[in-house]
Amino acid sequence: MADPGFVSVTKDNSVQVIQDGREVFLKTGDLIQVKENSGWKRNIKIISSIADGVVSGEAYMGEKTYKEHLSDNSLAIVNSSYKNNFLTKTIEVELSTGEKVTLSPGDEIKILDVDGWKRKIEIIKSQSGVKGGAILGNNSYLDYKKNGVLTEAVFVKTTDRPPTSGYEYDSLDSLVQKLMNQDVEENIGDDELSDGVEVSNDYNGCPDDGKTFKIGRYINVTNSEKKTLGVPKGSTVRVKTGGVTCSIEILELPKESNLNAKIYGNQVITFPSNLHPDFLTEVAAPSETVSLTDGVKFKLGDDASVHAYGRRTGKRYKFDAKDSVTVVGKHSNGDYIVKRNNEKWEYRIPYEDLDELNDNSQLSINLLDTVTGIVEDERINEVVSEVEPDYECHDEVREDDVNTPEIGDIEWQVCRAKSTKNNRGKTLAANDYMDREIPLSNNQTNKILEDSQKRQFSKCISLSLRHGTNRSSNPSCSKDGNGNIIPRRIRQATYRTSSGKRKFAGWQLLNKAPKACASKKLSTHLADRYVDMTKCLGIDAKELFPVINHESHFQPKTISPTFALGVGQIVSVNYLDFYNKMNQAKDMIQSNSSILEYAKPLSTREGYKNYEDSPSRSKKVSRLTAYFLSDLKDKMTGNMKECSGLKQLYDNPVKLPSSAKSSTSSANDYLRDRENIRLCAPKNPDEGFYMAAIYYMYNKKYFRYMLEKENREQGLNMTTKQVNDFSIILARWSYNGGVAGVSGPFERLVEKIKMGSIEVLNSNNDPDGNKKKKVSGFSNFSNDDFKNYMSYVIKHRYNGGNARRNEVARYITGSNGVGGVDGDLKQIEKGEKNSCGTTY
Repeated sequence: MADPGFVSVTKDNSVQVIQDGREVFLKTGDLIQVKENSGWKRNIKIISSIADGVVSGEAYMGEKTYKEHLSDNSLAIVNSSYKNNFLTKTIEVELSTGEKVTLSPGDEIKILDVDGWKRKIEIIKSQSGVKGGAILGNNSYLDYKKNGVLTEAVFVKTTDRPPTSGYEYDSLDSLVQKLMNQDVEENIGDDELSDGVEVSNDYNGCPDDGKTFKIGRYINVTNSEKKTLGVPKGSTVRVKTGGVTCSIEILELPKESNLNAKIYGNQVITFPSNLHPDFLTEVAAPSETVSLTDGVKFKLGDDASVHAYGRRTGKRYKFDAKDSVTVVGKHSNGDYIVKRNNEKWEYRIPYEDLDELNDNSQLSINLLDTVTGIVEDERINEVVSEVEPDYECHDEVREDDVNTPEIGDIEWQVCRAKSTKNNRGKTLAANDYMDREIPLSNNQTNKILEDSQKRQFSKCISLSLRHGTNRSSNPSCSKDGNGNIIPRRIRQATYRTSSGKRKFAGWQLLNKAPKACASKKLSTHLADRYVDMTKCLGIDAKELFPVINHESHFQPKTISPTFALGVGQIVSVNYLDFYNKMNQAKDMIQSNSSILEYAKPLSTREGYKNYEDSPSRSKKVSRLTAYFLSDLKDKMTGNMKECSGLKQLYDNPVKLPSSAKSSTSSANDYLRDRENIRLCAPKNPDEGFYMAAIYYMYNKKYFRYMLEKENREQGLNMTTKQVNDFSIILARWSYNGGVAGVSGPFERLVEKIKMGSIEVLNSNNDPDGNKKKKVSGFSNFSNDDFKNYMSYVIKHRYNGGNARRNEVARYITGSNGVGGVDGDLKQIEKGEKNSCGTTY
């Protein structure tokens, strides 16, 4: 029997539940929401109760007891009178003011209680913009229910479509579309607010005055001349004052930036949301620390350690608090060259690791010894030297002409196995939580590293992991008696109270954790799963790497402010849409539907062209469903070793239960209740890798078709290489901006190109005065030209607010030498171009 959703207690002291470890009896009329079964117990949520000691919130009872209460009517199923309904036809209702208004098909209302001849309702969303309480006649309501004017399924007015051989997914497709179109506040249910945490009305969100931070993402600020400027990720800022906006001082820019800090002046202002604590690392101000320049002597703090690499041996060594370390120079890739304990041997320490220890106040600088040493060595006027590598070991050249690292050369991190305090007394949480979750022994890890490609990507991923943000969640992955992960939330709503009403104020991340350490086990496990995925799908591992490196830096449990999760940074609605389309394809494959023959030719360029050229009404399946059928069917159903991760998704897909399909709030509630599962093995990281790659690949397939069509019909003079490269660039851009969002600006760029001349751009991809240059299609466009002009057009033509347009515009190109897909790749390759990814 399907779960009823809500039940009501019919007898005093007959229904016993366990809440907060206490056994309590419920009273007649108490309302319960029935939730999932977890082995022997039934999880419930008490909505309202008059029983002593019982509060609204989570509880449970035995599964057997629960079924007995249903059988003896101690629990009565509550009719779905409080569910949201959607209109399929126009109706008239009366507002509390007496005004009569018309509601339209697709409008969403909640049916409430009967009051005499009246039926109370709440207008949730209407095309006219009217919201709030209203009434209609109860007889009218019953007629509407009987005749299908009210439906619990999301109603979207559509044109006639051809039959789909018995497959009916229109309602779920419409639900996904509705979720995509919702704003943030429409996604929040009353129950989520009731379980939320209140934020005071005078809360402004600015960090404490005087504190200094390194920012973990790009932010916009406004200077004294009211000019909007960008501050790159990795910059050091000091908070001056807080309020409606935050006043900050830019102290230091990242070394990759080509900006001059003087453009910001003494202070700039920004919104508190840009200084969210999840993206700030508190550091000492540059003026209050000793920079790790030539001659500086230091020791590591207690419980801190770092790997160093012998410059002549190439071997890895572990430095800890017992060692006295002296900086003697810098490698051309930015790494530190050091000596230890007055030895004559030189070592190289990855700059990311030493800078992180310095930022975290885990280095003790010996100022007296440093000054004495500098004076004795007569280095007062020297700058930091750049030292070329001087290894005696030989590079191993593989068949792909790429220098593949030996295992000893890979720069894995030393993890914090326990919480520790830094020199400022701040507690640093352990960051080895992924190592405890990965089921690999050291022997198994070494076996994976025998594969030269996986060894190379273990190195690349190790470098990428270091640049992730500290906004991660490490929720419970505990399992029930059947071996299934018990669902848990990773977020909690916050709200402000105004005029007695709660207003959503944002999400609070639960089970917060620092970025995972770039250990040997984690780096190699991710490389193993990533390379297998690319072999399965037939995509060049270096082509996709820059996107995942930019999105998540391969951090498996990283969470964005919009709650995009994991390595692929997939938001809930795209997660749902992916499985919806996969389930459609699976049903058709299992029933040997005639649509399989329809989709088969779509794997070829000509067949796909015919599909895209056909009218929308004649398309039997969506583009993504078609891709599952045409390009992935054999991979999902076969036994190819590298495709085991994809087959696992196909064999165990996420299916939305009927109760979660009734409304967008039900769907959101269901997905949020289970977000921890997406962060736990075995789904993580395979699910994120495959979703990211499949979304990217089927978008690239469309852009290749679009470019070939535009080239043919518009005479754009693109070469075959340009079509290939530009389709990759657009597919990367669409990962953030969407297919439609990127296609529109491209069409505008084509319009400009067709005019025979186009604006000359400056280094910030803005017009350089009134200068123009002649063009003949894209014939003389380099890939950089194409990216710069796309960035310029997106900045002005992308459908979104100013902040969103700028975010999408710099997604590939970054800003002033920092960030973006291209800049982030350059940062982790450290001078070894194309060693990890390909820049197009």
